[in-house]
Amino acid sequence: MTSFHALAIPPLIRGMHNISAILKRAQASDLDAATILTSRIHPTMRPFTFQIKSLTDTVARIPNQINPSLPPSPLPDLEENPTFDILLSRIAAAISYIESIAPEDLNGREDADVKLRVDRKSWAGDVVYVEYQALEFVQIHAHPNFWFHVTTAYDLLRAAGLDIGKPDFLNAAGLKTWESRDE
Repeated sequence: MTSFHALAIPPLIRGMHNISAILKRAQASDLDAATILTSRIHPTMRPFTFQIKSLTDTVARIPNQINPSLPPSPLPDLEENPTFDILLSRIAAAISYIESIAPEDLNGREDADVKLRVDRKSWAGDVVYVEYQALEFVQIHAHPNFWFHVTTAYDLLRAAGLDIGKPDFLNAAGLKTWESRDE
């Protein structure tokens, strides 16, 4: 059986490495950084910088939400107008933190209670609390939330003209070697 740690942590590490590699490609491109950093899919949606903040916040909070004895991640604050370098630094800090989480920090805590404060002000005008068991929290809230922000950041970069595609989303960091086969 797959351990809880193996289910919860490696997908986040991979996603963080991939979005970091894609962001480095955007930084090295001829695309206008200011336009990318403030881009939105819709006027009521938050900008690119918020997507990076949210995906790193999600990664940084998951271990502590599952095991409150773990210290929260010390992510660097984002300035009012962050740059690619600042966003990449924040991603690197989140990767470093999540890679430090040992299997014994999470394994056996699948049934732990997780109480999550959800600010619904943007769509319902109130704050609610949702209670999960830790495994359920990872599967139906934390991972979907993380991938929502990764996908939104990817989509904004692609819409801005960055030459990326599905292989980049899945393996931009080159963490997996893909071999060609003649079949």
